[in-house]
Amino acid sequence: MQGMYGIAEEVYLSLPCVLNGGGVASVVRVSLSHDEAARLQASGGALWDILKELQDL
Repeated sequence: MQGMYGIAEEVYLSLPCVLNGGGVASVVRVSLSHDEAARLQASGGALWDILKELQDL
């Protein structure tokens, strides 16, 4: 997700994608409202915070 929809951290979220025999071929870009993009960014930030905590253990 890093660089998509304003998410700066390297986190993995479920997004619609195209699959092939090798795995993910591409991520389908979806038009999001401002509110939806803000909520997606908040989810990415929450996951990043959890990842940082786990790395500190």
